[in-house]
Amino acid sequence: MAQWNTDRILTIGQNAMYFEDYVLSIQYFNQVIKIKPYLAEPYLYRAIAKLQLGDFQSADKDCTEAIERNPFMPQAYYARGFARRSMEYYTEATADFTKALEFSPNSLYLLMNRMDARERNKDYEGALSDLETYQRLSPKTISLYYEKGRLQLSLKDTIAATKSFDKYLEMDSTSSLGWSARAFLKMQKKDHDGALRDYNQAIKRNSTYVGDYINRGILNVGKKNYKQALIDYNGAIKLDSKNDLAFYNRALLRANLGDNNNALSDLTTVIRLDSTNTEARLSKAELEIKLKNYRNAIIDYKKIIEKYPYFIPAYFGLAEAEDGLGNQKAAYKYRLQANNIEKNKDYINRKTKETIVANNKMATNTQKSISGNKTNLFNRFAAQNNEEAEAESKYAEATRGAVQDKYTDVINERSFVLSYYAKTDETRQTNLYHSVLDKYNKEKKLNSILKITNNEIPLTAELINSHFEAINLISNQLTKDNNNADIYFNRALEFALVQDFGSSIEDLNKAIALRPTFMLAYFCRASLKNKLVEFNKSTVDKGNIVSIEIPENGKGNMKISAEKQSMFDVEMIMRDYEKVNELTPDFSFAYYNKANILCTQKDFKTAISNYSKSIQIDPDFAEAYFNRGLTYLFIGEDTKGLADLSKAGELGIYKVYNLIQRFKK
Repeated sequence: MAQWNTDRILTIGQNAMYFEDYVLSIQYFNQVIKIKPYLAEPYLYRAIAKLQLGDFQSADKDCTEAIERNPFMPQAYYARGFARRSMEYYTEATADFTKALEFSPNSLYLLMNRMDARERNKDYEGALSDLETYQRLSPKTISLYYEKGRLQLSLKDTIAATKSFDKYLEMDSTSSLGWSARAFLKMQKKDHDGALRDYNQAIKRNSTYVGDYINRGILNVGKKNYKQALIDYNGAIKLDSKNDLAFYNRALLRANLGDNNNALSDLTTVIRLDSTNTEARLSKAELEIKLKNYRNAIIDYKKIIEKYPYFIPAYFGLAEAEDGLGNQKAAYKYRLQANNIEKNKDYINRKTKETIVANNKMATNTQKSISGNKTNLFNRFAAQNNEEAEAESKYAEATRGAVQDKYTDVINERSFVLSYYAKTDETRQTNLYHSVLDKYNKEKKLNSILKITNNEIPLTAELINSHFEAINLISNQLTKDNNNADIYFNRALEFALVQDFGSSIEDLNKAIALRPTFMLAYFCRASLKNKLVEFNKSTVDKGNIVSIEIPENGKGNMKISAEKQSMFDVEMIMRDYEKVNELTPDFSFAYYNKANILCTQKDFKTAISNYSKSIQIDPDFAEAYFNRGLTYLFIGEDTKGLADLSKAGELGIYKVYNLIQRFKK
């Protein structure tokens, strides 16, 4: 019994972690560690939950505990490597990823992480070696040519970098990233015309990298295309309102064009964003004098002298400002100091070189690596299939993305569930009211107001404890009255909130047996069974770097074959949703949830029919428009798909506009 209980608790903890209830999952893993401190798995899972909460030091310690108990767990080395890299212990992180690779030498995800750790540690040759191994294992991954060029740039091998960027663009000319990288390289080589052509192409492809706009602005200034340069700097600031480089370059351009007041405003912003920018302070001081703001100029020049005590122009600037204020004696003193420095400049130059040049500043970095970004997104439960983890966005290529089940660029909208807690989104116009739910809430048979949502929130430690207490109280009620469907339903909701789906489904079974017309119980049971299916499919061992045994429906220790279970699971879930619609034909959320499941089964036409039914009931069902739009795109009905996405945007799902923009390239 003790074995069964700890396995059950461990699995519930995994459920909680998968659905992002990390605080709750840690409580479950704590219980297992207390009962069986010799087990490695609960330490590993607790470490992963802590990583999600940003507690890297404690996660490192838990991984070490797991490794001490079982040194043959590659996922523990992987998780510890991630923690150590996050704490900037790059050498140690590399060692951990290397150890994990001993167990799983063909793991692309591990290679990508070690490559990133090595690059951060400035071991560019090691990172390049990992990348070349990655290319051998995954020759169709186009983005690797960009990564390769970036690393070759770090090694100052511009000839090889040029070849890599050229190859990347040859394979994917729709990517702004490739044009941006090649433009940067050409700009470094003083090929300004070539750089400008490539930056034009990057920006034409809707680049969101601020450096592209800054550098094109510099190139346009060089060609005296001042109006376009100003547009470029404005574009950079629109993308990043805290980019001091964009404000600085715009200030210099405005000053050269005689727009001194606006130039001064930009320089003031630069200094507010970076008080150490001496070039900006010097330019600001000079403008202050032009605008007769002598006191402000004096403040700026004195700050420059604090940092550069032998910088002659600052003394002459102070003298000019003091003259402007009528302080002839002070002005004479500063001119005398400047002359003394000038007389001794040979000696001073041997001691220090103090020059400040206020010129345009180039954005000196290429964009953040594609794969590098992925390494920052720690797998929620460290069990994602490698092929899925490395799938590239098809929207960036000629073919469309696999829209259903998993999206690389845009995540499909989740199914709806019943819960006491939900994030509110004022922009969305989906109708979350239903008379059956409203009527049941008014009967006050539950501990709180029940809501329909597809945007659940993780619980705080205090709320978690309150729900465990509620479970105990309701269990006591059931010892006195075990024929009450509402009490079982109440406890089922509490179990669901603490991610104990197995116990929740058991209670829902009893509630439905006592009241076969209990629509809300059918809907809740279907939603929870679907969550279990999602969890089981994502964590069952597929030969990736983590091997986890998943108890069936939260019980026992039997490994589920997702393929064998799939048809049966889906049939049971669909039966419950169909029962919901039989009892309450206008409950749009059941049709929507059915459609989501049908998409995972690749029955797209029936899915579209169900999305359409939910929209017929609620014409403002934003999520249904969004998912139906993606489904239409997937089956090649682009006009209908884009129309649905546009409607979803109109109803408050604003992420669609970026997708529409990319799709139309």
